[in-house]
Amino acid sequence: MAKNASKGSGSRSRRGRRRGKKQKQRVFDPQKHKLPDPIPEREYEPDPLTGEPVEDIFSAIAEPHSGKPANFESVVKRLEEQEAPEEGERICYLGKGSFGLITEEKEKGKTTLVVKKRIQYEDTHEDYQWRKELSPGISRDYKPEPEPLSNLYSPEEVASFPKFDRSSLVYMSRTN
Repeated sequence: MAKNASKGSGSRSRRGRRRGKKQKQRVFDPQKHKLPDPIPEREYEPDPLTGEPVEDIFSAIAEPHSGKPANFESVVKRLEEQEAPEEGERICYLGKGSFGLITEEKEKGKTTLVVKKRIQYEDTHEDYQWRKELSPGISRDYKPEPEPLSNLYSPEEVASFPKFDRSSLVYMSRTN
């Protein structure tokens, strides 16, 4: 009964409107869509920690002294040697080049991970060239250099722009 009541209320499910209709096939036009250049094939220097070749460059971590890519596993092993985790502790990657010495704590039936020590392994202010090569076309590598408004508009045009501060009398209605 409740099912029928919801149908009469005017709400439609997304699925109901398309039932029985075929979706249009979208054609990819390379003239309209610019794909980034493919990642360059290149040989990377061996892992600075072990001397072995870098197996997966996408999961590599920058070695802090040289900035060269190091295998993720070799970095974890190095940190385990330095930190010597006790029983119940382990090294875990936290993100943005930092690792943590974590432990599991059970409280009231819930298990929580607690970071006992945070270890910043990569330099957060350094942009590594080998990493930039892996992400062509990603906006994080784009450093915006906006044109000042004074170069784009005359002082009269800038003065005519509406001001959206507390002293303005501009009313903006909600559109949604």
